[in-house]
Amino acid sequence: MATRLDIFLVFLFTVVPCLTLGAAFEKRATCTPTSHGEAGVDDVPSITEAIQSCGDGGIILIPAGIVFQLGSTLSFAGCSDCEMQLEGTLKLTDDLDAWDGVKAIILLDDITGATIHSVTGTGLLDGNGLPYWTEFNEDSSYSRPTLVYIDGGSDITIENLLVRNAPNVFMSAAGDATNIHYSGLTMQAIPSDGVTPKNTDGFDIGPASQVTITNVIVDNQDDCVAFKGGANFVTVTDISCSGSHGLSIGSLGEGTSGNTVTNIFVSGATMTSSSKATGIKLWDGSSGHGVATVNNVTFNDITVDSSDYAAQIQVCYESTGTCVPSAHMLTDIVFSNFKGTTSGAEGSVVANLDCPADGTCGIIFENFEVNPPSGSAEVLCSNVPSSAGITCAGAASG
Repeated sequence: MATRLDIFLVFLFTVVPCLTLGAAFEKRATCTPTSHGEAGVDDVPSITEAIQSCGDGGIILIPAGIVFQLGSTLSFAGCSDCEMQLEGTLKLTDDLDAWDGVKAIILLDDITGATIHSVTGTGLLDGNGLPYWTEFNEDSSYSRPTLVYIDGGSDITIENLLVRNAPNVFMSAAGDATNIHYSGLTMQAIPSDGVTPKNTDGFDIGPASQVTITNVIVDNQDDCVAFKGGANFVTVTDISCSGSHGLSIGSLGEGTSGNTVTNIFVSGATMTSSSKATGIKLWDGSSGHGVATVNNVTFNDITVDSSDYAAQIQVCYESTGTCVPSAHMLTDIVFSNFKGTTSGAEGSVVANLDCPADGTCGIIFENFEVNPPSGSAEVLCSNVPSSAGITCAGAASG
């Protein structure tokens, strides 16, 4: 006669596995848009239709070997826990008039749960930057779009992609977005035909919180990562930046609101041929300008490779006349475990630290072993306390 234990064991090894396997193999809806296959012909409507059909927990597949032209903003409206598998190419069209003044090429506006990635590693986001850089260099009033703009929302991942030639900023997270994750990205703004890209920030973060950036390569001509007002709890690890303006707090204080950056942790950065490896950019105390608060920021394990400065603090950012003293509050700012060699563009000066004269300069340097190509390293300081752990050789410039 079967005991209760016998019956339970039969249930455990027959019925339960069937239930588990059924759940594991539940198939997600997949939609594959089609491309016109013609340069300049907008393929966004087809991708939008796929998002509308499969955006609720499904997969939008951009097939390998196919180029989709983006002639209008690709909105992820209708996506909830959706996944875009980008194995082919999304490429911006050459239509300068159509893109003038447009906010974003790819827009995630108040989206909850989205992943944009390549499973095979073949995915390419091509910003087709050359005509846009050329136009902007000739007419600075021309307003270029951001390549990928996250505006609010939460739980968004962008990973394992080649991202090339953004017309303006590569990636922005703003609108108080939360839980944003970037990883495995190679981002390149490559000068072409004698045209130098401008304003090609790798990442603009803020206002946003709980953001991670890891295992990323950025080759550009502006900030590698810019921690904007409202950036809070942002972690950057294992990043390589080349040709950039560095890992930058700010700029802050131009206006009277949105001037707080808190809880930033950077660890494991290689900064090559950058104007600065790390820094804080602050406007002066002129009428109409605000007071910035920068608190709990750590730059750790930074390798400086032919960058002009290893560290820079500016309190006269964009000032063209007299620099009015400011009351910005810098507290718990740590520069630790720096090593390497500067470019020599600033002679023997490896850091330029100009703190707010009427504010607070709570900065600490630990294991700061950066040298110029020749001679002894010097650090210029203004309004820097003796407790900062750095030996100052003279006054800083703003």
